[in-house]
Amino acid sequence: MELRLERTEERLTRKTGLVLIDRFGKKINLAKRIDREFGRPGSNRGKAASEYALTLAEMLIDGAMHLEDIIDFEGDEAYKQMTGRSHYPTSDALGDWLRRQGGTTGEKKLMNVSSELTNALTKGTGLTLDVDATVIEADKGDAAFTYKEIRGYQPLLAACVELGLFVNTRFQHGNVNTQGDLVSFIEECRKLMPSRIKTVRSDSAGYNHQVVDHCFKEHLNFTITADHDSSVMDAIGRIGKNGWERGKNEDGTDADYDVAETVHAMNKGTNALRLVVKRTDRGKQADIFEGGYHYWIIATNIPKEEKDANAIIDFHEQRGEMERMIGGLKSHYNMDHFPCG
Repeated sequence: MELRLERTEERLTRKTGLVLIDRFGKKINLAKRIDREFGRPGSNRGKAASEYALTLAEMLIDGAMHLEDIIDFEGDEAYKQMTGRSHYPTSDALGDWLRRQGGTTGEKKLMNVSSELTNALTKGTGLTLDVDATVIEADKGDAAFTYKEIRGYQPLLAACVELGLFVNTRFQHGNVNTQGDLVSFIEECRKLMPSRIKTVRSDSAGYNHQVVDHCFKEHLNFTITADHDSSVMDAIGRIGKNGWERGKNEDGTDADYDVAETVHAMNKGTNALRLVVKRTDRGKQADIFEGGYHYWIIATNIPKEEKDANAIIDFHEQRGEMERMIGGLKSHYNMDHFPCG
């Protein structure tokens, strides 16, 4: 078989996927929205905020490990031609801009842009807000040890799974208490999506009287994974034998767990709430505290007439979609690491 090789002067790039993201950003006027939120640069020679923000986004998605990796973008003439970029900021300029936007100032401005797009491009009310924190490993100077015993950060995220979008974030150090000030974070989300959030869904980090009482006060529904503290376990222990029934699968068949519910009040709380309990048999591996069963407990204020115990369990299990979104954020957009401190 005869092969014929020819030389070409055409420029090549491996960043073809990033070109699609660049085109989408131009379609929704992302750069103009960012510049409007951040304002004009301080000097005539200064670059617009969008040049820094979008460059950093491109680097993260491309898998950059350091700010110095901007050299790879600057030297990719084919990609620059396809995206209409003549040059990129230097690594020093990127670092200086990040320091000027330090604290939470820049983060809030970017979330305002994200909120503007979310509300303009999506519809729907009565939405569910999922709140969760995630650990990002980082070997940086200010990285602290997380509960997973690795150094890094623990940003707080909020997503609306019905829309398939993250709607808010709060950057946090690795050693922060995940229960922190969740009330103010929830209110930030509500301001970013006015009148659209009906229900808050959270893991056990949200199981505290501040969050619960706030939801009652603001007429927000909630489902929260409850702690296995002594008062909760005592309440479950008072459920009689006849209070348990076989759980149901979505198709109506019997599930492999039992369900029950009771009413409970937190020690410092001012409202009574439902405890919906999912009980599975441990078999031969009995627990010294919980006996022969494993309990998954959900605290909620949703009326039983609206969702019975099985419906509450099914609804709360949909938090798994939030976890998949976080997994996608880390694996597809490379947010499992940061290129700078």
